[in-house]
Amino acid sequence: MEMDKNSIIGLVLIFLILIGFAWYNQPSEAEIQAMKQRQDSIALVQKTADSLYLVQHQADSIKATTYDSATAKTQFGSFASFTNGTEQFTSIENSELKLVLTNKGGRLYSIELKNQKRYDQSALVLFTGDQNRFNYSFQTVDGKTIETEQLYFTPIVAADGQSVAMQVKLSESQWIEQRFALNPSNAQLIDYKLSLNGMQQQIAPTNTQLVLNWKQHILHQEKNFDNEYRTSTAYYKYTDEEPDYLAETKDESADFTKPVKWISFKQQYFNVSLVAANPFTTGKVSTLSDETKQTVKQLTAQVSLPYTHSPLAQYDFQFYVGPNHYKSLAKLDVELERIIPMGWGIFRWVNKYFVINVFYFLSQYISNFGIIILLLTLIIKTLVLPMVYKSYLSAAKMRVLKPELDEIKEKFGDDMTKMQQENMKLYQKVGVNPLGGCVPMLLQLPILFAMFQFFPSAFELRQQPFLWADDLSTYDSIYNLPFSLPGYGSHISLFTILMTISSLAYTHYNNQLTAATGQMKWLSYLMPVIFMFVLNSFPAGLNYYYFVSNIITISQQLIIRRFVDDNAIHAQLQENKKKPVKKSKFQEKLEELAKAREQQTGKKK
Repeated sequence: MEMDKNSIIGLVLIFLILIGFAWYNQPSEAEIQAMKQRQDSIALVQKTADSLYLVQHQADSIKATTYDSATAKTQFGSFASFTNGTEQFTSIENSELKLVLTNKGGRLYSIELKNQKRYDQSALVLFTGDQNRFNYSFQTVDGKTIETEQLYFTPIVAADGQSVAMQVKLSESQWIEQRFALNPSNAQLIDYKLSLNGMQQQIAPTNTQLVLNWKQHILHQEKNFDNEYRTSTAYYKYTDEEPDYLAETKDESADFTKPVKWISFKQQYFNVSLVAANPFTTGKVSTLSDETKQTVKQLTAQVSLPYTHSPLAQYDFQFYVGPNHYKSLAKLDVELERIIPMGWGIFRWVNKYFVINVFYFLSQYISNFGIIILLLTLIIKTLVLPMVYKSYLSAAKMRVLKPELDEIKEKFGDDMTKMQQENMKLYQKVGVNPLGGCVPMLLQLPILFAMFQFFPSAFELRQQPFLWADDLSTYDSIYNLPFSLPGYGSHISLFTILMTISSLAYTHYNNQLTAATGQMKWLSYLMPVIFMFVLNSFPAGLNYYYFVSNIITISQQLIIRRFVDDNAIHAQLQENKKKPVKKSKFQEKLEELAKAREQQTGKKK
């Protein structure tokens, strides 16, 4: 059915209304200033480590002058003297990490990734100060509740400067130690050990578990805050199952029902993960959005460690701190690479066994990731060329049959069932499958969907420039609009525009090949426009891939067209009419459905 004049006018009016609505609702000068202040506040969070230290140091000084030993003894028992002190910091570092540890709680105070930068090129600090909580709690024999974050530990730095032991030493035979060591074979790993020596005399006999409370505020690191929010969450892995995770776009929590091997606080391109040598027995994880948007969100884990009251209890862990780099995470052999979204089912298989391996192979020899994406696209398009050829050939057969199909439509247009039956008879005579062009195209969908998963999560593209794009992992804005369009945003991405133009060009060319008419023709032009809105804030790398893919597909079809003669195809189809008709099972099924529909229509009459 052709799209009439009123339908076209309606679509135009809807588009104009959307534009007008966006213009009317554009932010005022005050709102723009408020947004700017919010962004300035977010940036400020990243640059206040020294200020946080100063404030904390002053608070500790005040606390020290007002310390009440009698009250502390009542509240903390034999641990009372360790609740009085001054916060001090100890640093260790390797080629990748700079760790700052605090004696208050004996924990990591901040972690900086030395070879990475935030989107504004400032230091990339994953957390600092109270943005990270790592605290154990237990009950003592005299009924006191002890939180390690309330205790001041004594730092002992190893001679090589690569490890720090934090100790609370009640006596020569009773102590708690947390030891942090930079792993000598993997610069992204921190070896961590909790040791309790002789503490069975202090911890209540009924206390069979140590409770670990771990909380981290995810800081704003990337250009697109919304994308960070949508990709930050907590992952965890049961020992005998595949990794699982909490919802990324809403607050959620989950109770552990089985032993857990590891917990990962994952953000868009980085993660901090805690891997246990012996699984956590029980616990839960949760996510909480930051309504102030000073940070992306808060991730929390509360887990239990079994405590058997042995003279020496030791718990071994490893922290992975670094990029969401698939190959690096896979080398750990604990399935931590599953925190990187690769799609499900066949889409994941395409990414895992093909796209990633080709991408990483090329990156070993080529430093320009724009060229790598181009070569990856060429390889993919070469592999699917046979399917493109089959689709083109099927479209050519339908094209040369169109005059005969139009005759059937003119003759039986008022009787849809009869028209479909006559169409099927024609297809049978000439040996054409009307869906022959769809099947090859459907077979290409897993690769297309795999690309939509791969590019937004590919760490390698982060802060990699190409042409006018400063960063292929985020959108390439060439102009900031004075207003925000619903579903589009307030910027114009050039790669998205090129992708849309190439998609419209491909659609126009494809419609000529298939002789498409009516509403399907207009809808085919509408889809690229919808994609322009959807993909405007997606990574430039994805839109660039889509653009190059369209150009290569059009080129392939132009080349194929030179070797496919419509007249020869038409002659072959006419020759097929002289042969005995051999029905396929698909054609038989279509005929059965048509007859059943005809009978049903007759009964209604």
